Amino acid sequence: MLAFFDTSVHVALLRGQCTLDDVLERAAIGPVRLSPVVASELLRGARGRALRAIEDLVARMTPIEPPSWRAAFLETGRLLPRMLTDHEEIGLARLQNDALIGWTARQSGALLVSIDRHFSALRERLPFHLLLLS
Repeated sequence: MLAFFDTSVHVALLRGQCTLDDVLERAAIGPVRLSPVVASELLRGARGRALRAIEDLVARMTPIEPPSWRAAFLETGRLLPRMLTDHEEIGLARLQNDALIGWTARQSGALLVSIDRHFSALRERLPFHLLLLS
């Protein structure tokens, strides 16, 4: 099955907290792609040597995208306020990237591999394939 990693997995890999072989073995997945949303999050937070490593990652990996970015943004904009009625606007803005990542998994049929447990809650309202690593 086609898969892609959430930012949390890429950060753990870059920090040496796990190896790619370990993740691939635990996930038992096929080809791995890179979400442009995840790439943006990684680039936004990187400096120095880490930035060079991420730029190399972005250049080497094939992107995974939903069939329509327009639909992805519109549907996540509709979904988040219904899911999180008790969150303020700032909280919703922070969760938008994760909703876009979940939407990408749903629309592409790919497996999202993450360490972040909050994707389970998102999946209750937006079904998609998810593998949570410990």
